[in-house]
Amino acid sequence: MNIVDQAYVEPTDPKKLYQAAITGMLRSLDANTSYIGQDQLSSFESIFEQEFGGLGVSLDGPPRRSALTVASTIFNSPAFRAGIRPGDVIARVDGQEVRTWTTQEVSTKLRGREGTSVRLLIDRDGQEIETTLVRERIEIESVLGDRRRSNGTWDHLLEADPQIAYVRIELFGEKTTEEFRKAIESCKPQPRGLIIDLRDNSGGLLLAAAQICDMFLDEGTIVTTQGRGQRVDEVLKAAAGTILPKDCPIAILVNENSASASEILAGCLKDQERASIIGTRSFGKGSVQNVIPIEGGKAAIRLTTAYYYPPSGRRIHRRNSTTESDWGVDPSPGCEVAMTEEQLEATVSRFRARSLPVESPQSDTPSDRPSQDLSIAVDPQLHFAVEHLRKELGAK
Repeated sequence: MNIVDQAYVEPTDPKKLYQAAITGMLRSLDANTSYIGQDQLSSFESIFEQEFGGLGVSLDGPPRRSALTVASTIFNSPAFRAGIRPGDVIARVDGQEVRTWTTQEVSTKLRGREGTSVRLLIDRDGQEIETTLVRERIEIESVLGDRRRSNGTWDHLLEADPQIAYVRIELFGEKTTEEFRKAIESCKPQPRGLIIDLRDNSGGLLLAAAQICDMFLDEGTIVTTQGRGQRVDEVLKAAAGTILPKDCPIAILVNENSASASEILAGCLKDQERASIIGTRSFGKGSVQNVIPIEGGKAAIRLTTAYYYPPSGRRIHRRNSTTESDWGVDPSPGCEVAMTEEQLEATVSRFRARSLPVESPQSDTPSDRPSQDLSIAVDPQLHFAVEHLRKELGAK
């Protein structure tokens, strides 16, 4: 750094050199080890704390989309109340053109202190709409249901079959365990079967996944972590008591984007023969990261410190080898269900539509809704899970 600082043809910024050195060093270790700079730490922590000051809008951009696009809005957030819709393109923020910015850069700009305002220019199918929003404290939902009621709460009993509960976990954060417990307890009458949807869940806190596993097990190992030299760091075991009867069948939906804490939950309940796994093989991220503060707590290192193993002891983590085949969590025998791109798009559209509150408050209870929901057919994996549980229930 001294040589570069003194001899490089242009003046240098020592702080930028320092950050680039740390970033490059950590990047050489594995894809999940990284430097979290001062400008990123707050956003990183807010994901797992499940709250932040902002507008309540989720963005997506290149390479998956050609422009910076609204993917979804959080119910009753400033963005939701302002009528911002999925598919809207954010063109300007406080007068700055942001179409070419990264998703992270714009997300950071939209967040801020509660009570402060931000001016947006939205491009909706060629029509420009300007609006000013006031930031609020946004609470991130990590546990969703089958459909949203008019009062904003989720109905977790399937419209397609009210004897089966449906719980979708978006991430594993600090509030996920309690959200999950409340979701199950809200089901009246108590469900006879349960679907846990972990598709596209990239993970989060290991402890949250382990605590949810414990809700369905009376005893036995949940997960084991091993550090350098295969040293056993921790073994988490189930305690007595379950949230649902042992004879209540469980189906867990996973896909190629279900990773980390999702694989802990799916792998544990599969190995303990407490759940059937339906969908496609999971991502294969079986490593544990610790967040270590540096720079006086203003920045951090996210460092891989261990691998985790489900009760069977098999390896979840997929390394770089293209020849290995034993990684991730596989579907249970006869339960592999792949999806086409068209089916994926239809499934996402269905769920987004059902995330909006119903118009009539009379639809707040399952009994006020029709007994069948034919739109479940557009989601082959969910449809398979329902039929699978019906067979298990019919066999009892």
